[in-house]
Amino acid sequence: MPLRFVVVRVLTAIVLIASTFAPALAQQDADQTQAASADKPQFPSGKFSGLMFGDYYWYYRWHQDQISSSNPTDVQGQQGLWFRRLYLTYDWSYNERLTTRLRLEANSDGQFEGGNLEPYVKDAYLRWTYRGRQQLTLGLQPTLAFDWLEGFWGLRHIEKTPADLYRIEPSRDFGVTVSGPLPVDGLQYAVQFGNDSGTGSEVDVNKALRIEGRYERKSGLALEGFYGYSSRPAGEDRQTAQGFAGFRRTPVRLGAQFLWQERESGQAGTPDQTIAAQSGFFVWDIKPAKADAFVRIDHVSGERGGVETGLPGADGIDYWLLSPEAPFTTWIVGGEWFLLPCVRIGPNLELVSYAHDPNPTTFPGRDQDAMLRITFYWSF
Repeated sequence: MPLRFVVVRVLTAIVLIASTFAPALAQQDADQTQAASADKPQFPSGKFSGLMFGDYYWYYRWHQDQISSSNPTDVQGQQGLWFRRLYLTYDWSYNERLTTRLRLEANSDGQFEGGNLEPYVKDAYLRWTYRGRQQLTLGLQPTLAFDWLEGFWGLRHIEKTPADLYRIEPSRDFGVTVSGPLPVDGLQYAVQFGNDSGTGSEVDVNKALRIEGRYERKSGLALEGFYGYSSRPAGEDRQTAQGFAGFRRTPVRLGAQFLWQERESGQAGTPDQTIAAQSGFFVWDIKPAKADAFVRIDHVSGERGGVETGLPGADGIDYWLLSPEAPFTTWIVGGEWFLLPCVRIGPNLELVSYAHDPNPTTFPGRDQDAMLRITFYWSF
């Protein structure tokens, strides 16, 4: 057979095969294009999310008989159910670089006085991402002493981080934050200028400046340093410093923190108050997204004019009402079972042991506060 006839027949066969598979290939290309288009973020876009957690609690040991001379409530022996936090959040993305968040919070009365859940605005901010991953955030937002570290601890529903729990730094402030990565791999910075008024409106001329630096490696090592200065009425200014070192790699997470604050008295002849807190924790994901166990130890003490003190304002800590009269150590230990990755339940014990009896005359031997809880948590 002449070569030209062979070539013609081969080409004819190729054309027939191509015509057979062409529609399928065209449909496959169309499906891939459609899938790629579906995967691409669509703007503008919004999303609702929520989070709820609380406990069945039994406050079985307390350092005194009643809250105060004007409030005869006996906390020891109280038990019941409460929601400690309810969050409803709406996130809106104008485009890839401009987003906003509105978060409402409601919580039970933490002073053991009952009443309805009280709602208020927790977050309300606008965030602009520019020049790569640099960000500018304006509005009511998390403070730098708290935001990243709470995520590292990862068990906010069990307990707050020390700066927040012991009321050393507020968890929220209205202000402006500039943050982002630095040229060194793993190094981040953040600078925040705010009102120092928490979730409330500003009522004075005083301000707060906070600076944070973080260094994280893919190996799991994480380091953080924080400094904050806040001017307050009557010269009662505050300086706060925090250092943290941690490690996280599945299935463990651990960290150690030192927190220091100086509170100026604002009065000649009156010594300043200093507060020091050391904290360490270990979290073990026994079966990731199935079960975990944790332990945390905090030690808190104060000093004024060379004399050891407790933590000023400790008797106002929600859900605890600790004593401000003596240094103390807090133990938090427990575990969780995950019904789903976003639904958890777990028993835990919080025990506060004072360095000495807070009130040895009236309540000798009452040197501990202790609460057993079954904590529940879910989100959507």
